[in-house]
Amino acid sequence: MTRNEAKQALKEGKKLTHKYFTSDEWIIGLNDGNYMLEDGVKCTPAEFWKWRTDSAFDNDWEIYNE
Repeated sequence: MTRNEAKQALKEGKKLTHKYFTSDEWIIGLNDGNYMLEDGVKCTPAEFWKWRTDSAFDNDWEIYNE
């Protein structure tokens, strides 16, 4: 999915991964509008996307399969 689709999926509380994440890395959207990473770190959407401005993160998002 695209970056915009990923942002929407996170708003819906879905757990996502990316092509450049390791097999056990993921991000999930929380009810309060923030995100949580697999290691328990919470951040705002702005903080998360601030470090992912490269076009490599424009695509290749997918639902995380446990």
